Amino acid sequence: MKLLGMSGSLREASSNTRLLEAAALLAPASVAVEIVTVLGDLPHFNPDLPVESHETLSRYIDSVRTCDGILVSCPVYAGGYPGTFKNALDWLVGTDAFVEKPFAFLSTSNRVPAVQTSLAVVLQTMGGIHVAGATCLVPLLGTDLTLREILGNTGFTATIEGALNAYTDYLRHRARH
Repeated sequence: MKLLGMSGSLREASSNTRLLEAAALLAPASVAVEIVTVLGDLPHFNPDLPVESHETLSRYIDSVRTCDGILVSCPVYAGGYPGTFKNALDWLVGTDAFVEKPFAFLSTSNRVPAVQTSLAVVLQTMGGIHVAGATCLVPLLGTDLTLREILGNTGFTATIEGALNAYTDYLRHRARH
């Protein structure tokens, strides 16, 4: 099973990216988590630009198309999600890559829960399937915890593993039916 981790942050020291990295290391043995690192390299959305004319864009869309599900970890900026993340989503709209694609949220803060609700509506409008039972919150906002420190916190690892198990159980059940 292949999952795609999408961090809404471009920051090198992003807590959202660290949470996805922890999830990749804690995923069940039969699950690979690949973290998207190209969102900042995508061109500004322009429906007149052929996807195949931009190699990074083409690979990004193909990685979404071929994964079994998406783990989203996105910060809140000024009461919304970052423009770079929205740009990446816009590129998926005119494709079949996200249609019926299950997604779950791994959050580092519950500071503005309405933003996650809004993002879930956007992703569902794009044809995605929200696996709400696999959402988790690991309070990393305002900390400088390293990946090693996150993995060393049994409360954090139990929360992440619980969400991953619920998500992969959903995906396996869905694949059987």
